[in-house]
Amino acid sequence: MRLELTLSISTHSERMCKTIVDAVEPDNAMAPPQIAMEMQCFGNTLFIRVNGENVSILTFRNTVDDLLEHISLVTKVIKSS
Repeated sequence: MRLELTLSISTHSERMCKTIVDAVEPDNAMAPPQIAMEMQCFGNTLFIRVNGENVSILTFRNTVDDLLEHISLVTKVIKSS
């Protein structure tokens, strides 16, 4: 089964968007080998594409959930500084 998810997340600035990408990039290396993630900033909008090939929907969902949790945490840390 092939799964694909595309997300766009608005941030306060392009700098914040790039900081989020830099902070969660190491998490992408920890994703299961059947899942590939791409993240790009266009202005202050973060675009994320997650692809899964021959992966269970539960594993795919958990991977996306972890990614979104990390983005949320990074955003809270940036806002509190």
